[in-house]
Amino acid sequence: MAKKYTHQPLSGPARLTARGMSWLRSRRLPYENLRPALKVVDLFCGCGAMSLGVAQAAWTKGLGVEVALAVDVDPDSVAVFKRNFAGARVEEGLVEAFFDGGLAEDLTVAERQLRRSVGAVDVLVGGPPCQGHSDLNNHSRRDDPRNATYAKMARAALVLEPSVVLIENVPTARHDVFGVIDTTIETLRGGGYSVADRVLDLSRLGVPQTRKRHVILALRGMGTDATSVLDSVAAIDMQPRTVKWAIRDLLNTDAEVRFDSASTPSPVNRGRMAWLLENGVFDLPNSRRPQCHASGHSYNSMYGRLRWDLPAQTITTGFGSMGQGRYVHPSKPRTITPHEAARLQAIPDFWDLSAARTRGSLARLIGNAAPPPLSEAVIREVLIRYPSLVTVNPSAVPQSNGDTRPSASSEAARNRMKATRREGTTAEMAVRLELDRLKLVYSTNEPPEPRMRRRADMVFRDARVAVFIDGCFWHSCPTHATQPKSNAAWWLEKLEANERRDRDTDTGLRQKGWRVLRFWEHEDPLSVAWAAASVVNMP
Repeated sequence: MAKKYTHQPLSGPARLTARGMSWLRSRRLPYENLRPALKVVDLFCGCGAMSLGVAQAAWTKGLGVEVALAVDVDPDSVAVFKRNFAGARVEEGLVEAFFDGGLAEDLTVAERQLRRSVGAVDVLVGGPPCQGHSDLNNHSRRDDPRNATYAKMARAALVLEPSVVLIENVPTARHDVFGVIDTTIETLRGGGYSVADRVLDLSRLGVPQTRKRHVILALRGMGTDATSVLDSVAAIDMQPRTVKWAIRDLLNTDAEVRFDSASTPSPVNRGRMAWLLENGVFDLPNSRRPQCHASGHSYNSMYGRLRWDLPAQTITTGFGSMGQGRYVHPSKPRTITPHEAARLQAIPDFWDLSAARTRGSLARLIGNAAPPPLSEAVIREVLIRYPSLVTVNPSAVPQSNGDTRPSASSEAARNRMKATRREGTTAEMAVRLELDRLKLVYSTNEPPEPRMRRRADMVFRDARVAVFIDGCFWHSCPTHATQPKSNAAWWLEKLEANERRDRDTDTGLRQKGWRVLRFWEHEDPLSVAWAAASVVNMP
């Protein structure tokens, strides 16, 4: 009989908040290890924050991610992306060079080659350069050559034909003098997509800053409705997360590390910061501002101090200068550090930004990032409403009319096969031990659904999560799989059938509302247990 365990999980808002805090301060989940996986292309990829959000959304539905292509012209962005998505195809160069055809033209030779090499794509995301659209750009406001690159997202969609397209930018992108937003939307609709656009308030999605972003969502598939997806995302209304929630625990962090050290201010600005703290105020009076910001200025946040009990204002690449925004620390005479800025962007601590070679590059990567909760919220809603858009189709498992197993090649091989456990393996028991320490409720070795013959190793019935610990040999682990030399043809068919059976099981369970998590037996038991717990405790 399946063993039962008792535990009272968090529920409602408390569960959501606990998950958010633990995620920012946690170690990275093995996003690539779940099967099947969403195939993702990320253009203008930056530090990979949008792909991270997609990976997190996929994880909540028991899916992995495979980054088939990421492109950015900035070498530091490429280096950081590679470090965080090992195995991803990351290219340094202009997106326009990869998608070199016009919006209404036939595919070029280069585009056809790229399409073949990348293969079928589930999700295309991108954040084209936004500086040309920004109200902070006084030189070419809304009339900037960089704005034209935005429409390359539509061209990429026509070339790669992904099921889902998500584009983000600043809200003022809608006012581009050349109408790049309308052009992009019309092109996507002409390509057979359901398309919607909206400005989303990211503070309502759990980002601890008052940041708004314009998004375009396009879905390819019969009966899809992009508008309803964005309506649902816009209706999310989490309790605002504050500066204190995000960075209070970093007060005593070692400042000798560049990531945790603030920029060096001028003597004048150092005095201004001290004055704000000494007088307990948050806005510098005109008498203490530079002349250009002393009267009639429209940017009230300049030279301001953050408040512990409110979300931060929009984090930009200038977070290291008090003259570029409200970036003075709430209780210290300095601007916020890169680490603090990353937290306020909802970039978790496990995201490795150390490949950025200079402080300026680090500020650029953080300030230009699209906070991961944005792409997570949108893609998660797509997966909930339209799972067939991105779910691998089940494959039939060949049925045998009889026992066709060949004779063992030796007595030793026969004994090894007899000793192989179908349940309660060493790897399973190690994971169960860690789950017991977390006091989670689960059953072992039972079918998740009635009258289902296939069993999961751990079943979290209340949360509808099924966990499988796959043996490296029997399930063809890409790292440790081996192919027997004796009876090779039979073993090849057997192992391929096991893979098809896994996909069929996963798809059948997901269609019934289960989240399926698969791990290899060689993975660290503590990491596996923690990863499973993070999904079980999600709303």
